[in-house]
Amino acid sequence: MKISYYLSIISHLNPFNNDPNRAAAQYTLKKLLAFTMIYCFSAVLGEGIIIGILYRMGYDPLHGVMPAGQIGELLPYYGFLVFLLVTIAYCRLVEKRTTQSIGFSGNAVDYLAGVLLAAALLAIIIGVNCIFGSIKFWGLNTNVDFKSLLLWILAFGIQGAAEEMMCRGFLLHSLLEKISIPKAVMISSSAFILPHLMSLLEADFAYAIVGIVNLYLISIVFSALVLLRSGLWIACGLHSAWNFILYVIMGLSLSGVESTSKGIILFGVKDVGLLNGAAYGIEAGLITTAVLGVLATLILKGWKERQYGIS
Repeated sequence: MKISYYLSIISHLNPFNNDPNRAAAQYTLKKLLAFTMIYCFSAVLGEGIIIGILYRMGYDPLHGVMPAGQIGELLPYYGFLVFLLVTIAYCRLVEKRTTQSIGFSGNAVDYLAGVLLAAALLAIIIGVNCIFGSIKFWGLNTNVDFKSLLLWILAFGIQGAAEEMMCRGFLLHSLLEKISIPKAVMISSSAFILPHLMSLLEADFAYAIVGIVNLYLISIVFSALVLLRSGLWIACGLHSAWNFILYVIMGLSLSGVESTSKGIILFGVKDVGLLNGAAYGIEAGLITTAVLGVLATLILKGWKERQYGIS
């Protein structure tokens, strides 16, 4: 009796079992297990592919012999292509979902809207930091490597799309079949945040808390935009452009990773503190919290008005 009971639970939680007749809690847990499986499998496969590529290039990564400079930095971002393809393969082959149901719907021009929104948000956040004196504008870089820019655009384009496909295209859309929108958004946002926690927890406690709040806010923004526009394009554009502009164009830290780019628009952290996020970067800053909080409120208000026809 007990064995059959446990076997039944395992069957219901099996990520490869598509039986729709299960409770919401079991369904949610199954999707989280599937998300974890996709993430872990992609990470191992991607790491193996990168190691293989490096060996073919004459390096020995298992013994610390790695390429210097930009190649070593770019490869992990290009490795996110594995995450993207594995997630799509799982949705199409295992869950038998259409490309439209995982976010490839709506207008692809929305991607450009996401890029413009990222540029506007960062201009506001950095501008306010400059007004408060926590970040200083140094000038413009006249020695720009445009080939490098193109490589980074593609790298962050892949990374942003992969994370959005996993967290919004797969997980959010799947959860909405059984649970309410607020619950689905918060659960998918928590899954989005988990991979970022390691770098955040290395920061001081106050910065870690602000960083976690900001991650939830930006994830809520991503989710609301996906629901508002009925597609992933705008979230992919916003996500990728945010990372590219912050890390490459402005040369500032991205999620605790210090940029190796000199930047095109040269900025420097003047007085470290909670306004600018100190070493972790503006993503753990209070000014970012305020700007994202206002944006999330406006987007949610717009989505509610469209959903319920209220003003």
